[in-house]
Amino acid sequence: MRQEEGVWYRLDVVARSVSPFFVTLLLVLLGLVPLRIADLSPIVPALALIGVFFWSVHRPHLMPIWAVFLIGLLQDLLIGSVIGPGIIGLLIAHALVVWQYRFFLAASFAVIWCAFMLVAAAALAATWLLNCIAMLSYVDPAPLFFQYLVTMAFYPCLAWAFLRGQRLFQR
Repeated sequence: MRQEEGVWYRLDVVARSVSPFFVTLLLVLLGLVPLRIADLSPIVPALALIGVFFWSVHRPHLMPIWAVFLIGLLQDLLIGSVIGPGIIGLLIAHALVVWQYRFFLAASFAVIWCAFMLVAAAALAATWLLNCIAMLSYVDPAPLFFQYLVTMAFYPCLAWAFLRGQRLFQR
């Protein structure tokens, strides 16, 4: 029997192919952990956005559009917000990365980080605007701005961890 036909080999292939989806779902759950720091609980990094962006850049075939939709849906359901704006924000980020996929192939980390800043700004702004429309009221954008800054600061750390994990998977 060839190695490619073994049960353990197939399980390994499946585990590797679903890991970006489940890692991003884990980030959604981590983003819901309440912070016990006064006035900072609404300012948590957009961890799901980081996961969707990273995997869409580095392994787009492992982060398909249906997975991004499910991640956004779960996030909207768990945070108790209007269903839709979070989904659309993640789908915008995914679409922008897929649209410019060739650009990311040879890009350095600094360029990818700068691109993340632009994509995150677009995704978070769209989410904010759609929330304002859905709630028929103006939502103060100040917490969103600080969430954006915290997300920018978290991206290098998570990207480093994801790259380390990706190297382990390639062995």
